[in-house]
Amino acid sequence: MTDSNALLELRGVKVHFPIRGGLMNRTVASVKAVDGVDLKIMRGETLGLVGESGCGKSTLGRAILQLIKPTAGSVFFEGEDLMTMSDEEVRKRRANMQMIFQDPFSSLDPRFTVGRVIGEPLENYEYGSPKEVDERVRYLLRTVGMSPNVLNRYAHEFSGGQRQRIGVARALALNPKFIVADEPTSALDVSIQAQVLNLMGELQKEFNLTYLFVAHNLSAIKHVSTRVAVMYLGHIAELGKAEDIYGNPQHPYTIALLSASPFPDPQMEQTRKRIILTGDVPSPVNPPSGCPFHPRCWKAQAICREVYPTLEKKSSGAQEVACHFPGA
Repeated sequence: MTDSNALLELRGVKVHFPIRGGLMNRTVASVKAVDGVDLKIMRGETLGLVGESGCGKSTLGRAILQLIKPTAGSVFFEGEDLMTMSDEEVRKRRANMQMIFQDPFSSLDPRFTVGRVIGEPLENYEYGSPKEVDERVRYLLRTVGMSPNVLNRYAHEFSGGQRQRIGVARALALNPKFIVADEPTSALDVSIQAQVLNLMGELQKEFNLTYLFVAHNLSAIKHVSTRVAVMYLGHIAELGKAEDIYGNPQHPYTIALLSASPFPDPQMEQTRKRIILTGDVPSPVNPPSGCPFHPRCWKAQAICREVYPTLEKKSSGAQEVACHFPGA
């Protein structure tokens, strides 16, 4: 049974990419990009997914949408396991699951006009007559704050922020229930980022959307998220309400991330303690035994090197944390 309040539920999701070599081109190892993730995304919420580059955030987002086929596990969307469906069955349900890509410069086909970029999903899913498609595209452009008069222009004629608005309009075309936003503001100027984040918040209320918001920008995650999941080396290290994660972080990795995030108050910025992690992120080809964070953790003990900690609530905080010794 799945949780009726959850739009999406992940159970034991793994994404391993084979490394081939030798004369026979056989699999000699695997990159464990996502290595056993259990997660629920509730209807109408924004779940922020944060972590260092290479931790598996974007891969997990693509695996949810079946753009990358998971190696193992289950992905339930509205109670149905996408992993057991044929490609055609997944395609039908993908109308309800869309994506906003990180780079607004490469995610829009330079050969297509704005009208065709936004209208293509409608044509693929046989939305209606050419007139109805045109009316829908014009409505979507107005919805994201752009003039319908740009229908016949091309992507290269627009700024980064405008291109991302076009990408948002395309994601909304089929009136989806769930959107994966893969670092949608990281390629934009700082002055434009807030505009796009505010737009996404307004659209969420208007269309009753559920978001998975992927980012490494802790400030952006805090601004938009209902709950936050902190990811490290293919695992969820900490999960809880945004105010709990930011106000009382429990996992040493979360504490280190927040200590490195710029603080708006200059006086507090000067006095706060910065935690510098030693060592490099372990290779996902050969991850460490036990807790994946233990080679860089200042609190690690023998059990951390031997036993993987379960993601669960501890007495020291309201959120779930995968750590044997949580807390500051």
